Amino acid sequence: MKTFEDTVKGFEGRLTESDRALISWIFNNPEEAVYFSSAKLAEQAKVHASTVVRLARKLGYGGFPAMRSHIRTDAQARSMALTPYQQKLDQIKTSSNLTTLIESETLALSTVINSVTQEQIDAAAKILAAAGTVYIIGRGSAAPLTTHLERRLRRNAVRTEVALNLQWRDLAEHAVGLRSGDVLVIFAFQVPASLPSGYAALVQHADRIGAKTIVISDATGPTLRPRPNQLLCVSRPDEGGMQLRTGPLLVTEAIAMTLAQLNPDQALKGLSNLEELRQKRQYEGGKQ
Repeated sequence: MKTFEDTVKGFEGRLTESDRALISWIFNNPEEAVYFSSAKLAEQAKVHASTVVRLARKLGYGGFPAMRSHIRTDAQARSMALTPYQQKLDQIKTSSNLTTLIESETLALSTVINSVTQEQIDAAAKILAAAGTVYIIGRGSAAPLTTHLERRLRRNAVRTEVALNLQWRDLAEHAVGLRSGDVLVIFAFQVPASLPSGYAALVQHADRIGAKTIVISDATGPTLRPRPNQLLCVSRPDEGGMQLRTGPLLVTEAIAMTLAQLNPDQALKGLSNLEELRQKRQYEGGKQ
């Protein structure tokens, strides 16, 4: 059965910033959303009340009640599927801070397989395998992910450019070097707040010149417009609560490992060159 998320993903029209904020709030709080009136839902998402009704009609529903009913059906199905998870979360709340952290992240990791498929990992790796230069873009909590991916790609002898926490003026200076065959990797969590400035312009520019785009996001990823060539949405049971990116980090590493398997000769050459350079430094140090 088609879910509300499927409806959002399949929508080909334009989503405003208010639309995205509203959808993001619903994705992060589906169980609460089904009990709210349109006015209350708008208040929670910090958008105008008319946005709720317009979005429902824009997505093809007869009105807000129909959209809410669809969200309720999804929430009920999700509740049944996550009952063991919810019980575990209740236990976590009574545990020590360290135990809470370990168990919540273990729980988050266990749900990654339900969010991202190996086929998606393979598709992202194939895009990177054909890349000239890979531009990695992120903000805030995406910093460790951008650093990790850059390091893994460099070890695979892939040219990289990193743009972290940049305003549009500076980000545009990086993007102007984008060429056909290059790839943009964008980390975007809790859309739209975490989106790099000028996201739409970046993706449109990449598409226009023949570069590919990959976005690694959380459950709010389907609200992104324009859509990237490859979208990997990593959700977690406590979406919107914990800000750790353990799941996305795992997915990022899986992509890097798959890339190395696709281009083993290039990966080995990259590691060999790295080791050779390190040995030269040790040799120079020994002579001093």
